[in-house]
Amino acid sequence: MKKILILSIAIGSFYSCSQKKDKTLAEDATVQNTDTIINGLVVNNYKEKGLYKTFKNADNKYGISDTKGNIIVEATYDGLERRSDFYYMSHNANKPDALVWLDIQNKKLIILPDYLDHHLNIKDNVDVVVDKNQKMGVVADGKKVLIPFQYESIEKIGNKYFAKQSNKSVIDVFDQGLKKDILPFSLKDAVLLSDKENLVTVTNDKDKMGVINSDLKLLVPFEYSSIVPYTHDSHYFIVSKRGADGKPLFGIMDNQFKIVVPVTYTSIDESDNEEKKLEVTKDDVSKTIDFKDFITKK
Repeated sequence: MKKILILSIAIGSFYSCSQKKDKTLAEDATVQNTDTIINGLVVNNYKEKGLYKTFKNADNKYGISDTKGNIIVEATYDGLERRSDFYYMSHNANKPDALVWLDIQNKKLIILPDYLDHHLNIKDNVDVVVDKNQKMGVVADGKKVLIPFQYESIEKIGNKYFAKQSNKSVIDVFDQGLKKDILPFSLKDAVLLSDKENLVTVTNDKDKMGVINSDLKLLVPFEYSSIVPYTHDSHYFIVSKRGADGKPLFGIMDNQFKIVVPVTYTSIDESDNEEKKLEVTKDDVSKTIDFKDFITKK
């Protein structure tokens, strides 16, 4: 027992000595599991990717540092939430929260009164932000507008940016250089179908749905009313289209865009009660069936 006690004291003494340099700044700060102490700073979310981090000092005030713990912006904020390397949400007592931009050259945070929040980093210091009217646009260096604020959403899919115009059923697509692509078809909506395959369900101006990839190649023609991923197997989609009488008919499509269950069913729904089961109806006959049996036996 004595040896264990002596060893524990020795380790504790060594740890105490190694931390003396850090104590002047970090000893009174609240430390979370994701925090790391570097150069006396409690650096937040250190393991996350990025050039710059938020940190807090012994007074639990927040500032900005690089990944080596070198201070860029002194800790004077009651709170800072990192949105990207250059955008942060600032919190100060008796003041409204504000989106701020990191001016590296002058080592300060600049309040952006016209913007509410950061949405997406495109590259370097080019970002999608949200303005006071809840519209999205693209800004460089915190101020230069590259794409005007006229979109309700801007999302990256593959190597393209799909932007849905506010108050309009129009989708614009931009390449990585933010040049608007000229599409061979008009789009009024776009929804990510498969992140892994960069597939997008798109709706044309006639309310017909198809599938394209991020290179804007049409993989499934515009002839469906719905295309929905099957929850338990990403290789399959439940699809529907209007029959001759205008009523919806349902079937199953695989990820090679082959119809594996004919689009002849009155309904196909995932069961709410049994996992990996479908509730299907055809010719006024309804039944619950295992998904794998359904796509093989049809």
